[in-house]
Amino acid sequence: MALLIASFPEVRDIGKKVARRLGAEYTDIVVREFPDSEFHLALGKNPKNKTVVIVNSISKDSDEKLIETILAGGIARDYKAKEVILMATYFPYMRQDRHFMKYDSFSSKYIVKMFSNFDKIITIDPHLHRIKHINQISKKAISLSTVPLIAKYIKDKFKDDFTIIGPDEESFQWSRPVAKLLGKDVIVLKKTRYSDTKVKVRLDGQKSEFRKHVILIDDIISTGKTIADTINLAHKNGAKHIVCIGIHGLLVNNADKLIRKNAELVTTNTIPNKFAKIDVSPLIVDALKKYI
Repeated sequence: MALLIASFPEVRDIGKKVARRLGAEYTDIVVREFPDSEFHLALGKNPKNKTVVIVNSISKDSDEKLIETILAGGIARDYKAKEVILMATYFPYMRQDRHFMKYDSFSSKYIVKMFSNFDKIITIDPHLHRIKHINQISKKAISLSTVPLIAKYIKDKFKDDFTIIGPDEESFQWSRPVAKLLGKDVIVLKKTRYSDTKVKVRLDGQKSEFRKHVILIDDIISTGKTIADTINLAHKNGAKHIVCIGIHGLLVNNADKLIRKNAELVTTNTIPNKFAKIDVSPLIVDALKKYI
């Protein structure tokens, strides 16, 4: 089978690792902008009769990257690729997985439909809560879990006894299975959100013992407000050393500085950043072996 891995610049390192481990061809996706701000894209290699995997992290300037990704898939389709697969290390608009108020947008349902020119959509830990699986939105969509990678990272790096904390109810789908793999208990906090930037977490009557070492696990770290409030609560309950592990490090508005005042910060490289110490390329390699 002829396989071509085509990556956008931000995730070039991931794309090259995946191609090398699969023995596949690799090419960059070249993006330039016309004076009127429209995009022009090109693949560096001919996709004809190949399974083409488009790799992108659709994060930060997500609206622009959505358009770029759709255009890249179109190139592969127009130039007779045998199969076109999207490997989105981060997929946006997933947290809007129902109508939350009268006449507002159910974004996840419609954003996924924009990728109809792809044969498969593979993404990593989409932020879904009310909808349990992304294939409920699209039969083409497959989600991968970083839980084993996070558990291995913790096992390799942290030898002291520690408490695992999920900062809110939505985080249990990552914090609990990681804790189970490590044979640890987990404390999942309750969160009240007052606005996009104002939140409050609490134990909600749980009688829980915080060890000196605490590891917080969440999927998306955006403004860092939830994590910062969790750090403060952990300190008040006796924690001395706190590590925050985020799957997707959006880290907007200096969220990293807010967190690192009182804790260590670690993310995966689904969104490349200087705190990305957990590499997701082995997860992608295994998935492509399974699904292509």
